[in-house]
Amino acid sequence: MRKRIEAWKIKFRDLRLFQKIMVTFLITALLIYMMMALTLQIAFRIYDRHLYEKSQAELDFFAQQVNERLAQIEALTVSIATGNAVQDKLSQMGEMEYLSREYNYAKQQLMGILQNQIFSQDVIRNVIYTDQRQVTFTAGMYTGPIKPQVMEMLLQQFHEKRGGYVSFSPTEDYPYLLTGRDILEVKNATLDYMGSLIFSCDIAKLIKRQANNLEAEHATLLVYSEQGMIYQEAELQDLKLPDMSQERGWRVMNYQGERTFLCYEKSRETGWMYVNFFPYSEIYGQVLRLRYLVSVIIAAVFAGAVLALRRISWAMTRPLEQLTESMKVVEQGDFKGAKKLLPQNLSGNEAGRLAREFDTMLTQIDCLIHENYEKQLLIKDTKYRMLQSQINPHFLYNTLNSLNWMVKAGSCDDASRMIVELGSLLRGVLSPKIYVTAREELAMLESYVAIQQYRYKNRAQFLVVAEGELEAYFVPKMILQPLVENAISYGVDCSLKLCQVLIQAKEREGILFLTVQDQGPGMTPQELEQVREGTCKPKGHGIGLANIRERLALVSAEAALRVDSVPGEGTKITIQIPRLTEDSGAFSEPERNKRMDGQQGAENV
Repeated sequence: MRKRIEAWKIKFRDLRLFQKIMVTFLITALLIYMMMALTLQIAFRIYDRHLYEKSQAELDFFAQQVNERLAQIEALTVSIATGNAVQDKLSQMGEMEYLSREYNYAKQQLMGILQNQIFSQDVIRNVIYTDQRQVTFTAGMYTGPIKPQVMEMLLQQFHEKRGGYVSFSPTEDYPYLLTGRDILEVKNATLDYMGSLIFSCDIAKLIKRQANNLEAEHATLLVYSEQGMIYQEAELQDLKLPDMSQERGWRVMNYQGERTFLCYEKSRETGWMYVNFFPYSEIYGQVLRLRYLVSVIIAAVFAGAVLALRRISWAMTRPLEQLTESMKVVEQGDFKGAKKLLPQNLSGNEAGRLAREFDTMLTQIDCLIHENYEKQLLIKDTKYRMLQSQINPHFLYNTLNSLNWMVKAGSCDDASRMIVELGSLLRGVLSPKIYVTAREELAMLESYVAIQQYRYKNRAQFLVVAEGELEAYFVPKMILQPLVENAISYGVDCSLKLCQVLIQAKEREGILFLTVQDQGPGMTPQELEQVREGTCKPKGHGIGLANIRERLALVSAEAALRVDSVPGEGTKITIQIPRLTEDSGAFSEPERNKRMDGQQGAENV
């Protein structure tokens, strides 16, 4: 016997990993299926016996609660119709001249009395008073018109019952319950007719409030009468409802591909049919406790299976776990550490071959990553230098053109000072640095602004504002000059009055905001949309915003450029750059500029 067990262990150990998992799964699933089948059979038997009784009792209790609230409304109508306040006021109105000032004032007082009487009853929306003089007014909220034939029928029933209570179910035309009675003289016991009161009650609100107490979570409640539907929680298509001739009952049926349970009961007081409709899978009471029992049994089966298969599973999954841990380390970029986590003694099954192939793959990927990194870094540097090279010739052309204009105009002193500013600016522009601090960028921009101020003496006013630790932020060199140039081209040149150009550099919570704002004519919404989408062509030889967006994209994925403009008020362009560190940007630190300086020197040699 012992030898057979050992032989089976060897056979199981030599099986493929897929076969081991399948055998274990089939045995466990078979046990679970047998236990669940037995438990569910017991649950369904109890369910069939108790579901109707509990659901029917709950629906009956719900109908009684609604009837009690309707009885309270009926009692309120009696209290209002026989109350001293209404009786006295109607007696006074009967002695007054019809439609006189005193009569109208008394009518307003009666309306206030009725309003106060129904104020505490949120179900009653309004009360309508009418009498033989054709005096009709409404106290409360307006709920829409009542058809004349319905009003006439109600008043006729009021008169027939001589002060008795009358109700009319809601209809599609008027979805409110109409109740009321005649007001008879009771103070002097003459029982003379004094008027009629018609109450509009929001029965749907009342039913919905009571429906929240139903136990079924996904139940759909329906209430209808011979006149039509009174309350419906949801639209139900092709549902055959019980006939009004039936008293109470239940049935199980298929509705829209799902087995459902429907129970119904007709109220003797109101003649309304109450229907509760919910999925058959919802169970109550003992069935719920049985569900917990099934869960405990299933959990016990799983626990026993886990304990029995623990040793086997460990032998199967250990190599895969080591391989998974190695993959997690690879995600962090540590290929050497990943190799150390791989199994040392690789077996000949699928897990061993997979680990061996993974080790070979790590070696190849490590080599490819280093080669590709250097290539991408070189491509990025080259692309950035190409974008920057678009700016320098264009800027120098515009500056020399402005200087030539000043010499021809005879402004030699201004031209001399302008040449000094140009020399200062060219020292920064022609520097091999690709990235400079925000402070250095503003210094170069101030020289550019000084040059432009000579050209636009009486037409433009330039203002430069700086706030925060600008030395801690690195930006692409000459990132602001194209924006100021655009402000001059599209703002100053197109303005007939003095145009102010505001340049701001502010630090806010680790983010640098560079803003160039002009008071020019601005852009229309269509032009602004084209600029934001990058479909607008630059004016003349302008660089355009596409160049700046590409340069920002090379700096950081969090860098952004936003354009806002209001016609007649000007345009505002904002650049947002985070504080870059050695980890967040390849060109963010001074050491990066130094390295590029060395590359530039080598290229010049």
